[in-house]
Amino acid sequence: MFLTPLMRRILVFILLSLPLSFIFSQIDSTKKDTLSFYDMSIEELKALKAHGVPSELEKIINSLISVASKKPQNVRESPSIVSLVTKEEIRNSGARDLIDVLRLVPGFDFGVDVEGVVGIGVRGNWAHEGKILLLIDGQEMNEIFFATNQFGNHFPIDHIEKIEIIRGPGSAIYGGFAEYGVINIITRKGEDINGVSVSGIYTQMKNTYGQRNINLSVGKKIKDFEFSLSGLTGQGNRSDRDFNDFYGDTFNLAGNSNLNPTFLNLGMKYKDLSVRAIGDFYNVSVRDAYDVNKSEPYKESFNSLFTEVKYVWKINDKFTLTPRFNSKSQTPWKTAAVDSITEPYFRTAMRTTGNLTLSYNITRKINFVFGGEFYADKAKDRTDSLVFADSTKEVSYYNYAFFTQGLVKTRFVNIVLGARFDKHNAYGSAFVPRVGFTKKYKKFHFKALYSNAFRAPSIENIDLQDSTGIKPELTSVIEIEAGYQFFRKSFLTANFYDITTKNPIVYYYDSQGLTDSYRNFGHSGTRGVEVEYRFKEKWGYINFNYSFYTANGKKKIDDYRVSEDSAALLGFANHKFNLNASFKIKETGLSINPSLSFFGTRWAYTSVDSLGTSVLEKINPSILTNLSINYDSPVKGLTIGIGCYNLLDDKFSFIQPYNGYHAPLPGPSREIVLRLRYELKFKKKEVLPPATQ
Repeated sequence: MFLTPLMRRILVFILLSLPLSFIFSQIDSTKKDTLSFYDMSIEELKALKAHGVPSELEKIINSLISVASKKPQNVRESPSIVSLVTKEEIRNSGARDLIDVLRLVPGFDFGVDVEGVVGIGVRGNWAHEGKILLLIDGQEMNEIFFATNQFGNHFPIDHIEKIEIIRGPGSAIYGGFAEYGVINIITRKGEDINGVSVSGIYTQMKNTYGQRNINLSVGKKIKDFEFSLSGLTGQGNRSDRDFNDFYGDTFNLAGNSNLNPTFLNLGMKYKDLSVRAIGDFYNVSVRDAYDVNKSEPYKESFNSLFTEVKYVWKINDKFTLTPRFNSKSQTPWKTAAVDSITEPYFRTAMRTTGNLTLSYNITRKINFVFGGEFYADKAKDRTDSLVFADSTKEVSYYNYAFFTQGLVKTRFVNIVLGARFDKHNAYGSAFVPRVGFTKKYKKFHFKALYSNAFRAPSIENIDLQDSTGIKPELTSVIEIEAGYQFFRKSFLTANFYDITTKNPIVYYYDSQGLTDSYRNFGHSGTRGVEVEYRFKEKWGYINFNYSFYTANGKKKIDDYRVSEDSAALLGFANHKFNLNASFKIKETGLSINPSLSFFGTRWAYTSVDSLGTSVLEKINPSILTNLSINYDSPVKGLTIGIGCYNLLDDKFSFIQPYNGYHAPLPGPSREIVLRLRYELKFKKKEVLPPATQ
C-alpha cells in the first residue's frame, strides 16, 4: 500500500525528470484548444452565465483559489492537496471557533502544548511550532519567538468569507513557517458586507459558560473605493472538567482556563492600492503551567499588531508588478511576575518585510513569476533580570529570499515548477524546489506533486540553541491525488502522501544545566491516505472524509515515539473520520446541521511512576457529535441558531504530542450554543442604462 524507499526515489526521479521537450512541444498545440473557462475573466464568465451556462460553472468560479500557487487556479488543478471551506459551511455547522472548523478538515487535529495553549497537528505530525502558517487576509499570524499559533476562542469565524487550506508543504511560496501546511483565511470584503452585521454567541457547559462573544462588521464599496471594519470581543473558558497533572494534583478548569479575545480588522482599497491593519489581543488565564499545577491562576497574553500596504501595478496585459510592505509587532507569551511564577516572560519583537513580485503572462497558457523578499527582526527583553543568550537585552536578525514559479498549461497536463532560496544571517540558508503535474479531464482529475519544504528557526530557537547549533529542518513530500465527479452534484477525491523530515528542531530540558534548549536531531515523518466525498443539492449537502497516517517505516524522535505501537505517534489518532451535513426544510427557513468527528485510539503520557518515569497510556477512541439548527426568521436579516456540541458528553482531551510532562488537557463537556446574527444591508445605487438617441 505504501512506497518503499526505492520506489519513492524512482517516483521522485520520474517527477523531476519529465523531458522538457514534452513540455514545450505542447505549447503551440494549446493554441488549438477549445475555450478554457478557467482562463476567462470574471466579466466573460458572467456574460456566459447569462446565456445559460450550467450551474456547475458557478461552482468552478467560486472554487478559484490562490493559496497553492502564485497564479490563482481552480481547486482540481491547483498544484497542492487543498481544501476549501466556505462561509455557508462554517455558518451551517454552528462552529464555536476555528478549532471546530479545522477539525472537520482531513488530516487536521489539535493537541496541548504548555500553559493551557492548544496547537495544531497535521497528518499525525505535531505542527505547533512553525510548521503550519496561518494567514488572515494575507497577514502572517504566527508569533515570531516560537512561531506558534494559539487556538480556542481566539480568531473570529463570523467574519470569514472562505478558508483556503494547503494540506501539505507551502515553503516554496511562503517560506519557513509553511513546512507542513498553510491555512489562508479570507474575511468578508466591503462589497460582501455592504452594510452592518452584528452577531453574538453564548454557550453553556455543565459547570460554567463556554463563550460569550460579540462580533461587529461594517463595509461598503463606493465606486473605486472599498472598506471593511470588523471586530470581536468576548470571554471564554477552555473547559469545565477536572484536570489532573503528572503528579496527581487536581483542579477544575472552570474559571481557571479563561480565553478572552479582542480582534480588530480594518481593510481599505482604492483601485489597485490596498491597506490592511489588524490588532489581535488574546488574554488567557491558566494553572496547568508545564508539568505541575500552580496554586492559583495566572494571566498570559498574546498581543500583535499587523499592517500591510500593497499595490498591484498592472503594467500591461502581460506584466503585473506587486510591491508589498508588511510589519508585525508582537508580545507573545507575556507572563507577569506573580507568586506562583518564578520567572516572568516579557519580550517584544518587530518584523518588517518588503516583497516585490513580478508576474508575466507569456501567453494565455504560460505564466512566469519571479520575486524577492527581505525581512528584519528585532527583539527586546523587557524584564528587569533576564537577557538573551549573548547577555544583551536586544537581538536582531535579517533574512533575504528569492522565489520563482513557472506554470505551463498543455492539452495533456499542467506543469508547475518552482523554487525558493532563503538566506538568514544567523542560521544559514535553505533551498526548496517544487514540481507538480495536474490536469482535469472532464469528470476526472489527477495531481502528482513533489515538494521540498523547510522550517525556519525562530528567535527563541536561535537564542536557546545548545552547543551543537541550530539550522533549518528540511522536509520532502510526495503527494498523489485522483478525483472523480460521479454526478452533477457529487465528487470524490483520494490522495496519498509521504512525508520525511530531516534534522527536526526539537525542544528538550537540560536537567544538568537546568535550562530549556533546542537542537536539530533525528528524523521524523508519516505516510498515509485521505479520502473525501462531497454531495450537494438544493436541499443541502453531505460531506464526509477519512484520514489515515502511519509512522511505520519512518525514523522517529524519542519524544514523539509510542513504544507500544510503531505505527502511531503521540497525541494523534491513526484513524479519523468526519461527517458534516446540512438539510434545509423547504419553505420554513430552518436548516438542520449535524456533524461528527471520530478519533481512533490515541496514546498519551499521563503521569509518572514511583521512579519518576513517564507512564504511557492508550486512550480509547472518542466521538464528538454535534447538532446545529439555524432559522432565518421573518425579520429580514435576523438569523437565530441553537445547537449542542459534544451531544454524548464524550470525555475528549487534548493530548501533548511529545513527552513534555503535561498531562492530557480536558476539553469541554456537553455544550449548549445560542447564536444571534443580524445583517442590515445598505441600498445599492441603481445604475441606469445610457439614454438611447
